[in-house]
Amino acid sequence: MKRHVALIALALTALGVGLSHLQWLPTDNGHLLAIDGRAVDVQGWVADTHNRLRRDCAAVQTLNVQDPLHAQALAAVRDYSPPASKSARLQAAWRAGPWLLVEAQFDALLPSVVLLRDVAGRVQIEPQGIWSGQTDPWRTAPLIRAYLSQQVPTAPPALLACFEPQLVH
Repeated sequence: MKRHVALIALALTALGVGLSHLQWLPTDNGHLLAIDGRAVDVQGWVADTHNRLRRDCAAVQTLNVQDPLHAQALAAVRDYSPPASKSARLQAAWRAGPWLLVEAQFDALLPSVVLLRDVAGRVQIEPQGIWSGQTDPWRTAPLIRAYLSQQVPTAPPALLACFEPQLVH
């Protein structure tokens, strides 16, 4: 067999074997790539990478525990759906103008990401701006960003773009 024919046959065989381990799975939330049966969110990875390269977080401030808005946000989350919400702990909090975005953890509830707004000095939860649940096998950040931007289109895009999950969902 001629050398170039053997190389082409080898390349086609390698490609065929490689592709036999991959499957594109359509789902309700988009597509997943199954590699040997394990689902991978390629679209989420692309969205996350694109977001990291293009976002501008200059207008977004990370709130620390000593910040009065952090305490107000925590109180709003704890008061939202008692008694289960009373155990809320904020893992992270961000602010852009009057808007806040917090990531909360609870004893008996699933982790949540919550949009709030400072209205006349009072921090209030945006009722449609609550995400809670598991994201597996989807990448967490793109899924939550897309959900919140759809639910609360008036939320600042920079605030959502700069959200980086602190909890494993």
